[in-house]
Amino acid sequence: AMAMQPSAEPAIRFRQLGSRDKDAVTRLAAAAFHQNSFYENALGLDARRFELYWDAFFDLSLGDPGAAVYGLERNGELMAAVAVAFDEFPKTSRVVRYLWALYRHLGAGGLLRYLRFVRAYERAMKRPESERRIEARGLWLFVKPAAGKAGLGSRLVKCAIEAVRARGKTLVTGFFDASNRALDRFYRRQGFAVTSPFPFAGMQAACIELRLEQMKAGDDVEIDAP
Repeated sequence: AMAMQPSAEPAIRFRQLGSRDKDAVTRLAAAAFHQNSFYENALGLDARRFELYWDAFFDLSLGDPGAAVYGLERNGELMAAVAVAFDEFPKTSRVVRYLWALYRHLGAGGLLRYLRFVRAYERAMKRPESERRIEARGLWLFVKPAAGKAGLGSRLVKCAIEAVRARGKTLVTGFFDASNRALDRFYRRQGFAVTSPFPFAGMQAACIELRLEQMKAGDDVEIDAP
């Protein structure tokens, strides 16, 4: 009888994404957030225009040094990504182009709803100025639906935490749909403190916080440049 060779473990690679990855990460975000009523309702977007929103968002964030989008690839395929913003994001020179892109994609009504969302988001995430300098904000997490139970989200968040620590950031914050109990449990397992739910756009949201000085640093993470 022929002996069967054990299958090789899939090659998993963590790296910072760049502009050439925009199409792949836009498709990933659209798939990950498909029929996510929390964000679609908060932004007032249907599924088609939500994908156009992500296209404009990644055009902004992938080209701005004040933000980082990290990805996890398996055998060369992008399976998960996380976007993080820092105090200097976005650069003023890029904001006008970004808002114009949203206007073209979403129309005047869509742009106004987006600006209302941003204003409410900024109120929810507001922190003392001294903390903004050490903050990595956002942690917008996108995982390919078919890979949702493969542990890639947890692995990506751990790698991203080490990556922002290497940038000198010691506070990681975020925002999520408080009715999503699975996501609540996920962030608590990663060590995040989770606030009590609060009203947001007619729904319930919660914020997360992780202070890295309270954590023991993990293994060094090698980050491939975009």
